[in-house]
Amino acid sequence: MKYPILTTKLHKPQLPDSVISRDKLLEDSLWASVILVSAQAGSGKSTVVSAWLSEQNRAHCWYSLDDWDNDLMQFFAYLVAVIKPIDESVSEELEQLLDAFQSIGFEAFLRALINQLHTIKFPFILVLDDYHVIRNEQIHQVLRTILEHFPPSMQLVLITREDPPFPLAKMRASKKLLELRISKLRFTDEEARDYFSQQLHITLEESQLQHLINRTEGWIAGIQMTVLSMKGLEDINAFIEAFTTSHYYIMDYLMEEVLERHPPEIKEFLLSTSILEFFSSELCDDLLQLKEGTSSTIIKNLVKTNCFIISADSSYQWYRYHHLFRDLLRQRLDHQPKNEVKRLHLCAGLLFKANEREQEAIHHFLKADAFDNAAALIECKWAEMDIQLKSASWLDMAKKLPAVIIDRSPVLSMGYGWALLDMGEVEACKEWFNKAQGLYDRCQEDTYPEDIIISDITQFNLLPATILSAYGYIAAATGDVEGIFKYTQEALALIPIDQHYKQAIVSMLLATAHWIMGDLHKAEVVIIQSLKSIKGFVNPLLENSFYMVLGELHILQGELSKAKAMIEQTISNVTVENRVPILLASLYLGLAKIAFLRNENNEAYTLLEESKTYGQQYALMDWKYKYNMLLARIYCSEGLYDLARDCIMEGKANYHMNPLPDEITLEDVEIQIDNAEKSHHQYPKSVVEASNKPGFSREHANQSLSEPLTVRELEVLALIAAGLSNQEISDTLFLALSTVKSYNQNIFGKLQVNRRTLAVSKAKELGIV
Repeated sequence: MKYPILTTKLHKPQLPDSVISRDKLLEDSLWASVILVSAQAGSGKSTVVSAWLSEQNRAHCWYSLDDWDNDLMQFFAYLVAVIKPIDESVSEELEQLLDAFQSIGFEAFLRALINQLHTIKFPFILVLDDYHVIRNEQIHQVLRTILEHFPPSMQLVLITREDPPFPLAKMRASKKLLELRISKLRFTDEEARDYFSQQLHITLEESQLQHLINRTEGWIAGIQMTVLSMKGLEDINAFIEAFTTSHYYIMDYLMEEVLERHPPEIKEFLLSTSILEFFSSELCDDLLQLKEGTSSTIIKNLVKTNCFIISADSSYQWYRYHHLFRDLLRQRLDHQPKNEVKRLHLCAGLLFKANEREQEAIHHFLKADAFDNAAALIECKWAEMDIQLKSASWLDMAKKLPAVIIDRSPVLSMGYGWALLDMGEVEACKEWFNKAQGLYDRCQEDTYPEDIIISDITQFNLLPATILSAYGYIAAATGDVEGIFKYTQEALALIPIDQHYKQAIVSMLLATAHWIMGDLHKAEVVIIQSLKSIKGFVNPLLENSFYMVLGELHILQGELSKAKAMIEQTISNVTVENRVPILLASLYLGLAKIAFLRNENNEAYTLLEESKTYGQQYALMDWKYKYNMLLARIYCSEGLYDLARDCIMEGKANYHMNPLPDEITLEDVEIQIDNAEKSHHQYPKSVVEASNKPGFSREHANQSLSEPLTVRELEVLALIAAGLSNQEISDTLFLALSTVKSYNQNIFGKLQVNRRTLAVSKAKELGIV
C-alpha cells in the first residue's frame, strides 16, 4: 500500500545567497542526543538549523510538519519516507510493517520502528520542523518512546514555537539535551549591524542602529522586515523616527510598509499565492492566469530581495513563504472581497485535483465553499483511506461538508457509518447505514434520481455488500452468531469475484462463525475455498495468515501431523519471501503448541524461545497473550506453578481480543494450575520426576530460592548474564529504564547480592543461568 507523499515536505529549506553566519550557535552540539530549538515565529530557527546541517558530514533528513500530520498513519508514512535516503532497507522494512499495521497494531509498529532505527550504525540527524502543530497524543507518545529508547546513531532536532510535552527536565539532568531559545537566537548588535550593512549597502549611524535594534529587540523577522521597508528610501531618518515612536504593532506596520513598496502586480502576487503551502512558478502562472514564465521572474526577484521566500528543494522548483510572512499576507487577504478569495481557492482546488493531489484539492475546495467538488473527492477517497486505517481523518473531512450534501450521498453516508463503526460507535453507525441503504434503494426504483449524489460508482455498486459486511462485524462484536451467518452469507453472494480482499475478509468472518459453533470442518472448508479464490490476488501476509489459521484448525481437530506440516510449509513460504516475517512469531508458537500436546515439553520450550526471538521484533497483536498462555500451560505441566501464575498475569496484562475463539482461556489455565498444585501436594513424587527433566533445570533451580524469581526477572537476569547494560535491556525488552533498575533490585534481593557481577556468579552457581 503506497501512501501519497509530498516530497517538498522532506527537504530542508535552502539558504538565501546572503546569510549572516551563526555557526557558533550549534558548533559544539555533537554531545547532545536531542537539540531543541524553541522560540517564537520569525526567530530564524529553521535557518540556523539548515545552515548547521550544510556544514555537517553526517547524513541528515528533514520532515516539515503541518496540520495534516496529526493523522497518525500519515505521520508514520512520512517518517518512513524521510528515513529512506538514510537507510533504504530500514525504510522498506518499515513500509511493509506499516502495510500490516491493522494486524500488528500501534505498539508493535512503534517497537519495530525503534528497533529498526537502532540497526542504523552510521551517525545521522533527524529534523522535525514545526513540531508545535502536533496535537495528536499518540504522536507525542511515539516521540516520548523514541526518547526513552534512543537510537545511539541518531541525533534528533526539534524545531518548534512552543515546548513539546516531553520530559525536558530529565533530559537536561542527564546531559542529553541542547536548548536553543530566543535569547540565543536574537541578533547581537554586531550581527544586526552586519545585516543592515549587507542588505542596505549603507552605513547607519550608531544612534540610528541602536534605535532599530532596541525597537526590534534583535528579533530577526522584525529586522528583516525593517530592511525591506527601508530599501529605496531617500529619507532614512524620517522612517526611523516614525518607526521608533509611532507604531506599537511592529509587524503590522512593517508589513504595510513592505507591501506599499511593491508595485500592484507584485502585491497581488504575494497576497494571492499566500493561500498555497508550497508553490512553483508553473502553479502560480496557472493560479493567477499569467503568461508562462511571468511567475518565475517574480519569484526570482523576490528571492533576490530576501522577501521571506524560501526554496523548498535543492532544484529551486518549489518554494514557500516564511510562515510568519505567509500568515501576515493571509490576514490581509482576508480583507479582500470574499468572492475573490473563494475564486482563488476554487482555482487552486481544480489545479491540485488535475495533478492528483487530492488532499490539497479538498482543502481548497472547502475553503472556497465548493462543497460539491469537495464532496466528490472525499467520497472517492473513502475506500483508499479506509484500507489505510485513516477513517478518523476521513470523517474529519466529511464533517466539514454541509449535512444536506451527505444526506443526498449514499456512499458518503455509508462511509460515515463505517468510520463510526471503526471508532466503536456500534449503535450510531446503524443510522447512517440505514440512510445509505435507503438512498441506494431509491436509485434502484428510479435510475439515479437528480437529488442523489454519486461520485464513486464502484463503491456505490458495492454498497449493499459493504453494509452487510458491516452488520456482520457488528454481529461478531455483540456475540450474535446467527447474525454473523446471515450477514456474511448475504454479503458474499453480492461481492463481485474481482473484489478479492473484501471476499477474503468476509469469508474469514463466516469461518469464525462456524468455529464458534464448533463446526471446525465447515470452518476449514470455507477458508480453503476462500484461499482458492484469493491466491495470488492479495498480499502474502493475508494469504499466509489464512494458512496459519488452517494449521490452528488442524490442531483443534487433533490432526497434529497435518497441522505441523502446514505450519512448517507456511514458515518456509514466509522465509523465502523478501518481506518482513511478521507471522513467524505466531507460526513458531503454533509448532510449540503441537510439541506441548505431544508431551514434548523440551521441544516446545525451544520453539517458544524461537517464537520469542521473532516476537520481540514484530508480531501479531495477540501473540504476547497467546505466548504467555502456552508457557503457563508448559510450566504447570512441569510443576512450576509460581512461574505458571506469573505467565497468567503477563497474559492478562497483554490480553487482546481475537475474533477467532480460544481453545482454552486464561481462566481455564488458572483452574488447571490450582488443581495440578493440589494434586502434586498429595503425590509429591511427580514433582521430583519433573525436576529431573534436563530442559527445565534452570526453572527448577530457581524454585530452590526462598523467594523464586519471576518469569520477567529470569528474563532480565539472563540478559544481565549476557553482558547487556541496563539501557540495552530496556531497549531489548521495550521496558522503561526505571523498570529495568527496579527488576535489578528485586533480583539482587532474592539472590542476596548487591551488584550485577555477584548476581551472575550466584545465579550460575545455583544453575539458574
